[in-house]
Amino acid sequence: MKRRQSGIKSFCLITILFLLSNVATGVYGQKAQPAFTSITLQPTVAYVKYHGENRRMARLLFRNGKSYHAGSLSVSFNGHSDHISIPASTTGLDVFEVPLPGPAIKIATQATVTLTYGGQTYPARCIVEPARDNWTVYVLPHSHVDIGYTNTQAKVLKLHMDNIDESINLAEKTQNYPVEARYKWTTEAIWVVDNYLKQASTEKKARFWNAVKKGWINLDGAYGNINTSMTDSRQLMQMFAKSQKLAREQGIEIHTMFQGDVPGASWGLAAQAEQTGIHYFLSGPNASDRIGNLAKWQDKPFYWLSPSGKQKLLFWQCQPYSIGYQLKGDKTPNFFTIDDPKPYYTGHPEENFLNPYLFQYLGGLEQNNFPYNMTILTWAMSDNAPIDPELPDAVKAWNEHYTSPKLVITSVKQFFNDLEKQYKNDIPSFTGDYTEYWTDGVSSAARETALSRVTSDRLKQTGAIWAIRNKAVYPADAFDDTWKNLLLYNEHTWGAYNSVGEPDNEKVKSEWNLKQGYALRADKQVDSLMTEALKPAATPTNAIDIYNTTNWLRTDVVYVPASLSKTGDLVKDATGKKIPSQRLSSGELAFVANDVPALGKSIYTVNAGKAFSNGKAKITGNSLSNGIYTVAVDATSGNIIKLNKGTTGRNYVAADSAGLNQYMYMPGDSLKKLVSSSNTHISIKENGPLVVSMLITSDAPGTQGILREVRLVSGLDQVELINTIDKTAIRRKESVHFAFPFNVPGAQVRYSIPWGSARAEADQLPYANHNWFTMQRWVDVSNSAYGITWSSPDAPLFEIGNITTGNLLGGLHHAPQWLSFTPQSPVLYSWVMNNLWHTNFRADQEGKATFHYFIQAHEGDFNSFKANQTGLDNHQPLVVSTTTGAPEKGLFFKIGGDNIYVEAIKPTDDGLGVIAQLVNSGDIDIEAAITPNTVPAIKVWESNLMEEKLKELGNRFTIPAKGVISVRVDK
Repeated sequence: MKRRQSGIKSFCLITILFLLSNVATGVYGQKAQPAFTSITLQPTVAYVKYHGENRRMARLLFRNGKSYHAGSLSVSFNGHSDHISIPASTTGLDVFEVPLPGPAIKIATQATVTLTYGGQTYPARCIVEPARDNWTVYVLPHSHVDIGYTNTQAKVLKLHMDNIDESINLAEKTQNYPVEARYKWTTEAIWVVDNYLKQASTEKKARFWNAVKKGWINLDGAYGNINTSMTDSRQLMQMFAKSQKLAREQGIEIHTMFQGDVPGASWGLAAQAEQTGIHYFLSGPNASDRIGNLAKWQDKPFYWLSPSGKQKLLFWQCQPYSIGYQLKGDKTPNFFTIDDPKPYYTGHPEENFLNPYLFQYLGGLEQNNFPYNMTILTWAMSDNAPIDPELPDAVKAWNEHYTSPKLVITSVKQFFNDLEKQYKNDIPSFTGDYTEYWTDGVSSAARETALSRVTSDRLKQTGAIWAIRNKAVYPADAFDDTWKNLLLYNEHTWGAYNSVGEPDNEKVKSEWNLKQGYALRADKQVDSLMTEALKPAATPTNAIDIYNTTNWLRTDVVYVPASLSKTGDLVKDATGKKIPSQRLSSGELAFVANDVPALGKSIYTVNAGKAFSNGKAKITGNSLSNGIYTVAVDATSGNIIKLNKGTTGRNYVAADSAGLNQYMYMPGDSLKKLVSSSNTHISIKENGPLVVSMLITSDAPGTQGILREVRLVSGLDQVELINTIDKTAIRRKESVHFAFPFNVPGAQVRYSIPWGSARAEADQLPYANHNWFTMQRWVDVSNSAYGITWSSPDAPLFEIGNITTGNLLGGLHHAPQWLSFTPQSPVLYSWVMNNLWHTNFRADQEGKATFHYFIQAHEGDFNSFKANQTGLDNHQPLVVSTTTGAPEKGLFFKIGGDNIYVEAIKPTDDGLGVIAQLVNSGDIDIEAAITPNTVPAIKVWESNLMEEKLKELGNRFTIPAKGVISVRVDK
């Protein structure tokens, strides 16, 4: 995503060179300029072919003008001398390449030249450092895939599909070139391939797969350039499902991913490497926009170890993906302004290429003692641009002239294979989360982001219920299509390049409508799938089923819709025992379901009569209590000023704060202008004895008003907050937070990520984002004696200690606002809304958006399993439905083992078993047990994303500490 508009093209200042005979002589054929007045000799790392010798090359730069007439150059270097003729040029020379005489040097050596020109002499000298003579630079042709941004999504898709056809034609044309110069194309995103194959004829599909198997078209695993910290674990795995299915169908292997533009990535990618088969990750991030300190990872490859240390990815972050555009962009059309752009020929492939950029780049690597003799650059003409049809000829001419560096047109697979063959034992291994930078933009569409997160959880629950009920004919395609829509919502392109500058532009609105549609469609799809999963087998009665989609016994509140509880307010369990219940002001009937079986269900009945009232929840003044917690709300601010649990007398609200759940608004994104809510009114919504809740309505800047609800349920160990913002559309820069200053001295902050958790600061890779964080399900602040687990299904972004996102406006290239360290603090800020970006994301948002928060205080040190239990309970509430009306045996096996949680479970696509992803959240290896439940015998296999039977495990097997495993269970 690189902003380009109004005919203005950003590009690096380069010297355009033209290769003449055996020595490259720069010719810049514009209008005549004055003759030069002085010269500079510039060393390079390059070696050229000259009179049958391999010589080190320097560049003679003509200053303050050009060289038009013939001249003679005397060269002295390393005890050798030479005389070289400089030809006349009618258009003038900017640069002349000087082959330095003698063999390669081993120590720094001075080169001296004297130019005789027009009767005058011009001396120059430089110091030449030793340089290796065996550089190989891999060049990866691609077009960065923004699903939108430069044009509507439909036109962007057509361009990328056309690129496939153009690439096959060019690969065929250059198949007899030297092997390094033969064209090959990287599609970047399987989204392109998926749609290409859907629209292709039989003949076109055959041509495509033939090109893939020849290596002309290269496929990497990711469906798109996804914000991987935003996807939950199952969704992150699904990111590679389509590519692996295609690979299996075609008898090929895909073990690579290429992520363009997005700065940073989730540690979860390493944690799932064995399940997805993705072992190589090339990152080509944005050059400057809001990338923090991430550029310091460029060209520092490492094996990225999973939290367990048992899985790994070979990771390389290359130079920014926009190098090709920066070097050649001023010689091509502005593709942003063309509806149907085509490949462009300048007629001079050797010009506007890698000279002299590559010499400077490699020289920098040499100075930093770069340990490898190979590196990689991507070559794209812009976001969503046509292919560069001149690349093969440019590479061919380069290699004919230079002996080092050599260029190789490559694929991601070829580059990593060559790297590992030569350096496998020399590449370091690191662990940690590469905390992403661009997740802030998702809060420019807070309502849709919340919907996407909740929908992903519901989709997992739907799959689990399908497995629990042993339903036949699992609709795998419908589930996959729903996952695809959720992935496309988390794809990094939110809108148009001019979404902020021209928000009322029709294309801008069209692109956002389609992006928003991914979340809306997924929500409807899950509704349909859940209805099918819960479809009763008989005429409904007054009985209801309560499903537990987690792998532990569950006691939790259930909210029965009014449509399922018309019979009355009296609830009984399967034995006929009365269960405390309460009719709510919403029309729902609330009760607490006790000990719902793990991955199973309980049956209750709703009967005529009054609710059985037997609870401890009550409201006294501005305080609520439920037998476990006492919560007090300030009458003026509406903030929570007291949070006590049990008899400890400990107030979990920081004494020097304004209270928990404070609304904070930053106009202009300026901390100096920070304001809060006012004109607070407190009322009672639910008055117990099972459920109590208090409503706090307030005026709030940037809104039509906010509504905060504090809710407690008798006997349940949690405080629930429900905040609804009625947002006013404001295009001036703004941010919205809710503050949670907890009183936990000496706290360590931990948060959930895909497939595990991370300690803020301690478990982050260097140069990752420290300004804000993205949680999956929970954040925990604990000391050795007690702590708080805080969770939000809707609002993923949070800051630690302070609001660290103030003044984060514009591209912020090398800006001091980017933090390199995060002090530990129990003060959390939920960052729910902003419009800070200058491109791509939304300029404003309006209407109602709701954010749920759950708070649970705990005694003792942090417990990873309990934190994950809490997070899963909050993200996967008990599911209520009309009873099936027929006996069901439930899931045919049981899962046991300390500290193990089921991340996802569903029937296998072939309908012959069940697939589950298990996570050991503990710090020691744990034995898992999968045993028969309703059948006499089962078979348990280690499996993967493709649900294959990799290795028979038996009923008991070990999951390493912090490890992840996919298991397939067949009857």
